[in-house]
Amino acid sequence: MICGFDYGTSNCAIGVAENGGIRLLPVDGDKTFMPSALYSLARELITEQVSHGITTSREDFIALRKPQLQMALRARNELDLHANDDVMFVGHEAFRQYFADPEEGYFVKSPKSFLGASGLRPEFVGFFEDIVTAMMQTIKRRAEANLGESLARTVIGRPVNFQGLNAEQSNQQALAILTTAAKRSGFTDVEFQYEPIAAGLSFERRLDANKTVLVVDIGGGTSDCAMVRMGPDHLNKDDRTADFLAHTGERVGGNDLDIRLAAEQLMPLFGMRSPLKSGKPMPTKTFLDAVATNDVSALTRFSSLETGLHLEQLQRDCAEPDVIGRLIKLRKNKQSPQLVRCRTCQN
Repeated sequence: MICGFDYGTSNCAIGVAENGGIRLLPVDGDKTFMPSALYSLARELITEQVSHGITTSREDFIALRKPQLQMALRARNELDLHANDDVMFVGHEAFRQYFADPEEGYFVKSPKSFLGASGLRPEFVGFFEDIVTAMMQTIKRRAEANLGESLARTVIGRPVNFQGLNAEQSNQQALAILTTAAKRSGFTDVEFQYEPIAAGLSFERRLDANKTVLVVDIGGGTSDCAMVRMGPDHLNKDDRTADFLAHTGERVGGNDLDIRLAAEQLMPLFGMRSPLKSGKPMPTKTFLDAVATNDVSALTRFSSLETGLHLEQLQRDCAEPDVIGRLIKLRKNKQSPQLVRCRTCQN
């Protein structure tokens, strides 16, 4: 059986063709959409969980990730974890675990936003492979349990362009990560379909006349468009290449709106517009880094020792040191994703 897999920036879903339509399978309790989020008690335990879920070439993966798996064993000993303890969570449970104790563990939201990031070192590419694999393994296992049979073939939606500075390089990197993750999750055949075209093909089933349709797909991380010929004369063609007239995409989506709202409305509460004792304007870069939850470089800068020292100096220089203290606490408690999500919930 072939399944459609939406590994989305905001949510994940999986569906199968059934009785002439598409049946979405529960992947997060009884819900058919799972928030794209993962939480682990320790970062290395993600790799450990992936190794447990691999059924083919597992020895090769273990050899490839030997240092990370050794660190996972040390993490288990330090945290006094037993073999049957839950150590990794996805979807709504990932948010619950993170909100309960944001200072501990490792939390990532919308990992798809990072897959095309420019300048990733090989070890970071490997880490994102493990994050995506861990989520795909979980989703596939839950879907199969509900369906009552195995899923070996999949078509995965992809944006026209992933987020990244160099479109072609970003696309190749992101697709390589997704392909590797899908294979390690147990899919033997993996294909990709442009997300706006996939949305258009679903819409086409409702047409009773031929039309040229502009499909607009605004997602969490990207916004894509496609111009497609559709209708009864096109629906059953084996080759639709000539029907897909054009497509394009921008690496801007709903997450960018959430981040902008958090920056404009919430960061002033953390000192972004507070005056300095010198009368000079407050530098804003660190405040923007604090909410840039889809930017690897910004998150790395915000968590760096240099930023910690910079914030301590800002607190001494600021005419309102207490508000800078809030930002220092936010950074210490690793609450940036929680802040941006709270901004989303308010809307």
